[in-house]
Amino acid sequence: MSGDLILTGCEIFTGDEVLRDHSIVVRDGVVVALPARLDASGHGDGVVDLGGRSVAPGFLDVQVNGGGDVLFNDDPSVATIERIVAAHQRLGTTDLLVTFVSGPVADMMRAGDAVREAIGQGFDGVLGIHFEGPLLNRARLGAHDGDQVPASPDDAVLAALTAPTGGPTLVTLAPEVVPPGFVAGLVRRGIRVSAGHTDATAEQVGRAVDEGVTGGTHVWNAMRPPTAREPGAVGALLTDDRVRCGFIADGHHVSWPTLQLSFRASQPGCAFLVSDAVSPVGGTASEFRLGGRRITVTDGRCTTADGVLAGSALHLASAVRNVVRHCGVAKAEALRMATLYPAQLLGIDDRRGRIAPGYPARFTVLDDDLTVSAVVLGGVLTELTA
Repeated sequence: MSGDLILTGCEIFTGDEVLRDHSIVVRDGVVVALPARLDASGHGDGVVDLGGRSVAPGFLDVQVNGGGDVLFNDDPSVATIERIVAAHQRLGTTDLLVTFVSGPVADMMRAGDAVREAIGQGFDGVLGIHFEGPLLNRARLGAHDGDQVPASPDDAVLAALTAPTGGPTLVTLAPEVVPPGFVAGLVRRGIRVSAGHTDATAEQVGRAVDEGVTGGTHVWNAMRPPTAREPGAVGALLTDDRVRCGFIADGHHVSWPTLQLSFRASQPGCAFLVSDAVSPVGGTASEFRLGGRRITVTDGRCTTADGVLAGSALHLASAVRNVVRHCGVAKAEALRMATLYPAQLLGIDDRRGRIAPGYPARFTVLDDDLTVSAVVLGGVLTELTA
């Protein structure tokens, strides 16, 4: 097995179970075996003893607006995608959906074209695109620009949302602002649909789920909350096991007790983590502009001048640490929330979200404190420096 990469001395979180005293054998960038107590003699320089560190599937983030001091909306190009992906891979997120928030239709088309070009070139790390908007409820815009939100869907927006990119497309919309059958039409064209920035009632959400909504976008934020007599969009999404709910676990978007409550209310496997990362993640800037507005980053909190949250300074590794430390989530489950569950949301868990024979060798390596210390991409181990 000369030329193989063999990882030993590690705790392996496969996505389905935790293996100890096992190794991972990688050949040509693909996992070929997970043998127990492998005799590493005779395997040459390809054997790496990880010294007791943990290995998980590469983190997968379905909501990444920016990173490395660039924002996708500012310049929806292959160069921007490369910079964003590189910033997040240095932080342990091996794969992502680059996210375009509500903006001009012409820029939406550019964004889709850029993703298609990047994937067509075999660019490593970008899986597809997430259009967060523009079909949102004006009463729940958050930091989105209301001038970019149409009163109703039109042919130009539909064309931009459904243009093929060569990978998964996730669309966040408010179910109550689109006509009956609209969600089903997107789903028939292979689009994954998530409810977000919505003032929908539980009944309206239920009808949208019947049509094919399978996700909830940054649940609780920019979303009708529960009351004693009306579960609202939040309650409907949390309690429907056909839906996977994304959460921004930074302590700013949702309080830790509310996150705990949400995880307990969700069905097993239905809660996952997103970063909603903006340009300062993996970069050095302490402020940026979004739709012409100045956004400042203070103590990890990204806000407009009037205090509205505008993305986050979070990345998935920090989200994993947070839910373990502040919400009491077991380590294995927290890792699944950043790997397997988002892969299932996108329907790509046959090739992402697990460490198993036949899967690409894309791993995140973590120290005892869940700090990312290395990544494996394409079967190549890269140790990361602080």
